[in-house]
Amino acid sequence: CYGERVAVIHSSLSKGERLDAWNRIRQGKADIVIGTRSAVFAPLKNIGMIVIDEEQEHTYKSDTDPKYSAHDVARYRCGKHNALMLLSSATPSLNSYYKAEKGAYKLVEMTERFGNANLPDVIISDMRAELDSGNTSPLGSVLAEKLRETRNDSLQSVVLLNRRGYNSAVYCRVCGEAVKCPNCSVSLTYHTRVPLGETDSPEAYIKQRQERGILACHYCGYRSPVPSNCPSCKAEHFRFAGCGTQQAQEAIEKAVPGARVIRMDMDTIGTKSSHEKLLGAFRRGEADILLGTQMVAKGHDFPKVTLVGVINADSSLYLDDFRANERTFSMLTQVIGRAGRSKDAGVAVVQTCNPDNQVIRLAASQNYKAFYSQEIKLRQAFTFPPFCDIALITLSGRNEALLAASSKALSERLKALLNGDYSDVEAVVFGPFEAPVYKVQNTCRMRTVLKCRLNKRSRALIHTLLCEFGAASRSDQISISADLNPSKL
Repeated sequence: CYGERVAVIHSSLSKGERLDAWNRIRQGKADIVIGTRSAVFAPLKNIGMIVIDEEQEHTYKSDTDPKYSAHDVARYRCGKHNALMLLSSATPSLNSYYKAEKGAYKLVEMTERFGNANLPDVIISDMRAELDSGNTSPLGSVLAEKLRETRNDSLQSVVLLNRRGYNSAVYCRVCGEAVKCPNCSVSLTYHTRVPLGETDSPEAYIKQRQERGILACHYCGYRSPVPSNCPSCKAEHFRFAGCGTQQAQEAIEKAVPGARVIRMDMDTIGTKSSHEKLLGAFRRGEADILLGTQMVAKGHDFPKVTLVGVINADSSLYLDDFRANERTFSMLTQVIGRAGRSKDAGVAVVQTCNPDNQVIRLAASQNYKAFYSQEIKLRQAFTFPPFCDIALITLSGRNEALLAASSKALSERLKALLNGDYSDVEAVVFGPFEAPVYKVQNTCRMRTVLKCRLNKRSRALIHTLLCEFGAASRSDQISISADLNPSKL
């Protein structure tokens, strides 16, 4: 429709391709720019509209330098150009919906699916009953049967499991310690190189695991073979726990003989254009089942997909983040919506060990307003965004003793400033405490959290801290950073 007047910007482009796209935009040869988060900086000279699709996605916030929010940049640029900012989502972020409710944004609702398609029926499958009956597979009997029926009808299925690898951790059966990354404070994930087979003894089981797989860190990229003995107590027996997409693929292929499965996760889309190739193959009907992490959950329109399955639907509910409910609801609602988008009726099977959880039940009924009404009251009661802003101040270094002392000094200085020169800033200070993942690539991290309202004075306070501790810490090999309203706590 627009021919060569469209430019595309994303991280998979080479430096030369990005430069060419940037120059075309700057020279006025492109009227429309499509891209990921960084496209919000495209050098358009006369902006008429900025559209942020799936606006609830936390990836619109950059947590690495330069730290910025695509929403904030878009809002600023639209203001400068007197342009329209359009935020679109089936599950808006609570912050955006709250602004619409209060009149800061104009709310435009779409109450019908495209083509008058009906919402899929949702089955909440209680996995506790599966375990009681002896089924230890990640695939419950209900979902397995639905996958077989869908394939027999020459239709397609999408299965979501938001964890890659084969097993999420390897534990010693004697002391209970997990095999951890030497560079990061996380357990290593077990990945297979070839499918695992049946074994008849513990010794053969471990030997097969050692020969056919590897342990990997998803933070620093460290790789190691499965050890023969526990690094802590030297015992010989391990337990491989947790389910990832590799194990789920194996279970699906066993439960649905002859099924063609495409797996999409960070392990299968490492090369350029592999993402598009896998989705293109599925769209052309070259596979019966698309299995993957959250990248398969939203933004796709596959007319032949009539079944959606969710494995471990409640796993993200228990993350130590105040947005855990919101992100779980959004992910479930979005992936359920992939089913039945054409003339064929859709079904979704949500596997969970917590079938009575209100978040899961509201997602199953696609009831965003009820979820919002429930969640916004919790946010207000505990003073979380949108009822405050959060500043995350992080100190990082390899010397743990020095890092602990510096973190304590920063917290004390922050409280002194709030009681002194910045007594007009209303704020609550938490910390210092260790980051959820304390060590990454042998660098330790301590955090102090500031709940406040971001304005000129609170930003000046944070600037003062950064200047004071930035200058003092350079010689001590301790670095300081601040992240405003971070996507992860």
